[in-house]
Amino acid sequence: MRPEETSAAVKPAVVAMGAAFGDDPSFAACAERFGFGTDRWPLYFGGRAGVLGAVPAEVVGAACGFFGPELVGPAWAAASRTGRLGELVQADVGLCARWAERHLTGLDRAADLTTRVVEAADASGRVLFAAWRAQPEPDDRPSTRLALNLLRLREHRGSSHLGAVIAEGLTPVAAILAGPGARKARANGWRGPYPEPSPEDVARLAAAERRTELLAGQAYAVLDREQRVELVTLLDGAYRRWRGSGSA
Repeated sequence: MRPEETSAAVKPAVVAMGAAFGDDPSFAACAERFGFGTDRWPLYFGGRAGVLGAVPAEVVGAACGFFGPELVGPAWAAASRTGRLGELVQADVGLCARWAERHLTGLDRAADLTTRVVEAADASGRVLFAAWRAQPEPDDRPSTRLALNLLRLREHRGSSHLGAVIAEGLTPVAAILAGPGARKARANGWRGPYPEPSPEDVARLAAAERRTELLAGQAYAVLDREQRVELVTLLDGAYRRWRGSGSA
């Protein structure tokens, strides 16, 4: 199993479980405690991008990549007005750790392997990944370490994909329209009307997906083949159990 094949194989676990705590009811409750009401986006961007500090909304939009400015701007402004970006980040970490305690226990080996991958990964051009890697661990539980590693690898993959999309001549919104489609574009705050993706854009997105695996896969080269197979097996099992639990 080559590193790029490992990246593709762990994609479901990394993408889904690396952000699963954001769909937990506790996330919405936390947003209300910070005074955001039923709007989850200030906590989403404040928690995710608060690791960058008090930067302009344009910087947050550039780092997150696939969200429209009409969504990022107001949400980041609301998060920034609290004057508590650091607390929003720590709230995010706490929610992630509590989610992990329910879903990722008994996976000490996966925590160790993903730690090696995260530590070896190249942070070049991956600002959110670098910032999250610099965040200290809140506790020494393997479940917490694994959950935060999945979050970090999700950021590493997301930045890799953003770079691949741009390298193939697509804009982020064009990539969304060529893949998930208009509903996803709308959910991510991009304003319509939404043009039909051209065959060329669909082909460019397919090429970007292949490039993404090459870029994201570089991090897994720190493991030998047997360890990569082991990691895939462990994460696939964790993902299947989580999906089967009805919590996904």
